[in-house]
Amino acid sequence: MKLYPLNLDVAGKRCAVVGGGNVALRKIRGLLEAGALVRVIAPEICAGVSKLVDGGEIFWTRENFSPDMLNDELLVIAATDSPEVNRHVADAAQSRKILANVVNGAGGNFFVPSGIRRGDLLLTVSTEGNSPAFAKFLRQMLEAELGESFSAGLDIIARYRREVKHRLPNPQARKIFWQQILTQEAWQLLKSGQLDELEAIINHALESFGAQSHDGTR
Repeated sequence: MKLYPLNLDVAGKRCAVVGGGNVALRKIRGLLEAGALVRVIAPEICAGVSKLVDGGEIFWTRENFSPDMLNDELLVIAATDSPEVNRHVADAAQSRKILANVVNGAGGNFFVPSGIRRGDLLLTVSTEGNSPAFAKFLRQMLEAELGESFSAGLDIIARYRREVKHRLPNPQARKIFWQQILTQEAWQLLKSGQLDELEAIINHALESFGAQSHDGTR
């Protein structure tokens, strides 16, 4: 099975998590970080989930799951410690055309990849469900490489991207421009947090392309 990679906008969307333990808590936190409206369905919840309920961050349906609890959710995550219940949740969700994920098990139609976030930069690692442990291992290795300076670096690139698009209206010229910028040297500058040097390289490249530099000089 080959999965189609997708980053999903859940901001302001209704999402449900079935289960109230620590695994469910991790999934809830991830959804909240992305701006989702989260409802947890479980007869009992752990202290971490309870804190979110008490703070008004999520809603709690204090019952065992039943299919008629689902309505207009964008997605449902089955995170109980019962494979049978998780399968039941996934089947109910998919019968209603709702995306379903089963934690540590089969039956859903999407996986939640192991992810690294640095500001607006999001990298995800998926093994298509074959080994969550290996996905976690790769994420940890990448986390060691990608410091917070990569977030600031993305901000710089995004800012110059608008200017480059204005200065170089030809798409092929822009492609060549960024190929000259985004090299191993740029990677090392980002790793070491030398963002001023990265900006200097971009300005120099703009001058080389016969364009006006960011600070208005030639």
